[in-house]
Amino acid sequence: MLFLKYRRMLMFCILSLALHASGAIASEEVQTVTIGFVGALSGVSESFGKSLANAAELAIFEANRKPFKINGKRVQFRLLRMDDRNDAERTQRVAQALVKAGVIGVIGGTNSNTSIAASRIFADAGVPQISPTSSLRKYTGQGFRTTFRMLGIDDDACIYLGEYAVKELHAQRIAVIDNGTVFGVNVGMRFSEVAREHGAVIVSRDSVSDVLMNFGEILQRVKAQDIDAVFFGGYSAQTSMLAQSMLRLEVKARLVTSMNGIVGSSFLISSGIAVNGTVAQEAGIPFNKMPGWKKFEADFNQRFDFQVYSMTPYAYDAAHVLMAAVRRANSLNPRKVTNTLHEISFKGLTGIVAFDAVGNPRSPSYTIYEAQNQKWTAMKTNTMR
Repeated sequence: MLFLKYRRMLMFCILSLALHASGAIASEEVQTVTIGFVGALSGVSESFGKSLANAAELAIFEANRKPFKINGKRVQFRLLRMDDRNDAERTQRVAQALVKAGVIGVIGGTNSNTSIAASRIFADAGVPQISPTSSLRKYTGQGFRTTFRMLGIDDDACIYLGEYAVKELHAQRIAVIDNGTVFGVNVGMRFSEVAREHGAVIVSRDSVSDVLMNFGEILQRVKAQDIDAVFFGGYSAQTSMLAQSMLRLEVKARLVTSMNGIVGSSFLISSGIAVNGTVAQEAGIPFNKMPGWKKFEADFNQRFDFQVYSMTPYAYDAAHVLMAAVRRANSLNPRKVTNTLHEISFKGLTGIVAFDAVGNPRSPSYTIYEAQNQKWTAMKTNTMR
């Protein structure tokens, strides 16, 4: 009986403390701090954009479980998602709306062109912008202190891919095709330069900029030129069309590409057996090399049951490093948060996140994959120092 009496008293004390603690939290003054997300949340890139936004949402959920105070008030983060539909003009209107909403920082855009379109608006307002996917040099090359990127630069990546194509794939005669965009032209030009430096011959240089992406005439011509590889600077859906055209026209050369977002299930599904033998380079390290990947994958799937793209973890880390900068700056002034982002070194899912003076990652990584039996296999990872 005495034991039961003490046990009841102990349970009563525990319950009282729990109620007191919950009451204290409820009565604690809270300030909501808004993080903006800008990206394609509708249209052809809807799934990709929503995957990135979901990753940022997961990071915010985790951060809110470990609250801290600024000026005596508990900080509660929330994500404000805005759809730019991958349209540069719309992105500018969205950026203005986010600034007006008083965001502490922005995750986005989800491609280089939209990120560039919004960057001056955020810079004028002093709002830090961290793009998880932008890889054009121009994005951080504009001189805005508020622009940051999670990925390395496209034409830097070609240093490794050009060497790999010549030395590992033994490609001596290469046809180069681009999609007519700034991205496609840039990577095609840089890949060609590097391949030549290692002894390859660029037998042809073509651009396909029409909506239908008709590769037939080009492929018929290069097929007769005894080529070893076709390099394509273009987007995922376009690369899939090229792979299928090469299979249909029996072009035996290897398809090589450098693109953010191509290594994933979507490309495998859309390309079918035509994908086999394709060599693609992505920014970053393979998922299974990321510290904490299994937990992230499980938490993401449980919370959203949504597709994870190769860039999804970078949106997660972008949100985490932004919130870490708010905490370290001990301020809700976006300009002070920007200054802290230039100094911070954050241990994230994708590795150490740290930015140089212009907002580029200090040690970007690039991984070369090959499609084998309709699965992506990581072949080689390179890290810039």
